[in-house]
Amino acid sequence: MSSLQFSAVITRHGLLSVCLVLACLPMVDAKGKSFVGTYVNIHHLCEAGDSIAVREQALRNHLDRVKASGIDVVMPYATTTSGSALYPSEILPNHVYSDWDPLRLIVKEASVRGLRVYPVPCVLACGRDKPDGILAKHPEWALCSPGGRPIGHISPGHPDARAWVVSVMKEIVTRYRPDGLLLDYMRFNNRPMRLDPHSVALLEKRHRLKYSKLSPDQIQEFKEAELTRLMSRISREVRRIQPGIPVAIYSWGPHVVEGHRVAQDWRTWASKGYIDMVNISGYCYRKNYGDRYLKVFEKRLRGAVEINKALGSPVEITFCLGIRTSHGHITRAQEVADYLKVAKRVEVNGVSMFTWSYLQPFLPMIEERRYLQEFRRSRPW
Repeated sequence: MSSLQFSAVITRHGLLSVCLVLACLPMVDAKGKSFVGTYVNIHHLCEAGDSIAVREQALRNHLDRVKASGIDVVMPYATTTSGSALYPSEILPNHVYSDWDPLRLIVKEASVRGLRVYPVPCVLACGRDKPDGILAKHPEWALCSPGGRPIGHISPGHPDARAWVVSVMKEIVTRYRPDGLLLDYMRFNNRPMRLDPHSVALLEKRHRLKYSKLSPDQIQEFKEAELTRLMSRISREVRRIQPGIPVAIYSWGPHVVEGHRVAQDWRTWASKGYIDMVNISGYCYRKNYGDRYLKVFEKRLRGAVEINKALGSPVEITFCLGIRTSHGHITRAQEVADYLKVAKRVEVNGVSMFTWSYLQPFLPMIEERRYLQEFRRSRPW
């Protein structure tokens, strides 16, 4: 174990001790503060055609509203799924704004208001059906369709691609010194796929077999190992720049840690101290699960909590409450309370809303009925 990992373990153990002594401090993250956050799509909050002054005032107004709502962590997307930067990156080739740095404003103004900021890069997403962003220049870094055509997803198995991804994470931390970093799309693509040509050649040489003759287990083992290698490098390098920065990931749940297409073995990442928080998808709705949707939701969270409790140095388990997603959406503010009650019962450590703009219609009732305050109340265990 490195000195960096040892420090992270000691920090988390220290926090656990604090929680046992001060039971009135529920829902804590790796820095000992409550975690009630919201993902932020910057382009939903201001008009690109407006002047910079108007855009910045719009963001200030939203941050005032975030503070008043009881949310204490702002989670702005730093990159898009098409591989564009939402800040003036010197590494990503495409920028959403050519004349503005909204992340710098958010970090500055959030600090004034006592809010924390966890930028959210879409780590490996870079286009969809076809390469975009950096993959337009380096299609050899891309995962491929079963027929061998590059798609819009960076392969963590390619060493040059890994180095480039790490450089983006380092750039974000160097520029903004944020309170934390939450990695979205830190996974393989979930569709049937073929690895990048470099990884294919490496596996063929390693096993002395054609790629088509490799077993699913051989490919899966490679995917999990290479994604874990990338996670290790990101964790090490960003903490070299900013020691102690909490690193979090978004995950679909406990089922992806072994044998899943996305190869996101967050159990190993947590056990090795690479991450401090796992934000579990709460995207369970009547639309996709019928009347049993809350039971499915509870099972997912409980599974994640059980994996975490079995670790030598547990991390924080939070969940993402999907106000509106591609999987479904809520229709009443009461549904927010329903999810929060389940999460509290299962001993989940915090919540993030997806997203701030989608939360707006429900916010008055959420505030009136104090759902977030109730969620923060002392743990019952």
